[in-house]
Amino acid sequence: MNDILHNAIRIARLAGSKIKEMREAKSFTEQLKFGYELVTSADMASNEIIIDEILKTYPTHRIISEESPDHNFSIEGPNWIVDPIDGTVGYANGHYQVCISIAFAQHGQVQAGVVYNPFLDEMFYAVKGQGAFLNKERIHAKEVNNLNQCVIATGFPHKKENIAHITSYLTRLLPHIRDVRRMGSAALDYCWVACGRIQGYYEGGLAPWDMAAGRLIAIEAGAIAGHYANTTLDLPEDIRGQYIMVASPGIFEEMKNALENG
Repeated sequence: MNDILHNAIRIARLAGSKIKEMREAKSFTEQLKFGYELVTSADMASNEIIIDEILKTYPTHRIISEESPDHNFSIEGPNWIVDPIDGTVGYANGHYQVCISIAFAQHGQVQAGVVYNPFLDEMFYAVKGQGAFLNKERIHAKEVNNLNQCVIATGFPHKKENIAHITSYLTRLLPHIRDVRRMGSAALDYCWVACGRIQGYYEGGLAPWDMAAGRLIAIEAGAIAGHYANTTLDLPEDIRGQYIMVASPGIFEEMKNALENG
């Protein structure tokens, strides 16, 4: 698995360098997919680099990528789960909460994950059972016991439907927390829980590539991951992105209760 991790880190750096170069040169273009979701030429360039590099080293492995047509979400493996840019809207608007997310899965579980922010040169990574790291330093979820001491992140869907339902959870949670953040990258939200910058994160709907790597990193850092409402998706737990939440252990149940009941 260390070979898998080494290559994932190497590939994430290559893709990260490319998207950073394209933004600094203002050489990327923008368009909408499905009529509402932003995608840039940098997403596609990153996707091409990642897929080419994986297949050069592991030609028999499957790849599930946001920007590729094969969305069969079996992870019996060996599979790679890729988001070539997580935080595309932020990327296009000059923000720094942008990352490359690469996970490796087999036997129905995510085994390794890498999340790389090229604009801050922050490399988060983990192998199942071996802890979580940021730029080679071990990281841990923050030790907290009261939700009212905590900063919690959330996110919103690209397609703006059921707004009242989405905001109802924020309305329930907000009176119980110190503050809220909306950073625009689910993978980095998980990683920020992992290193203690925020103490929890929740969102109503994520795709497998949004969560696969970051979720493992958060769990390996000691956070608890779960769901704040009943899920109906028939997907493995590691990539079941419906009503997800992750939090420091000391406030997980309090946060879940606030989201459920206010």
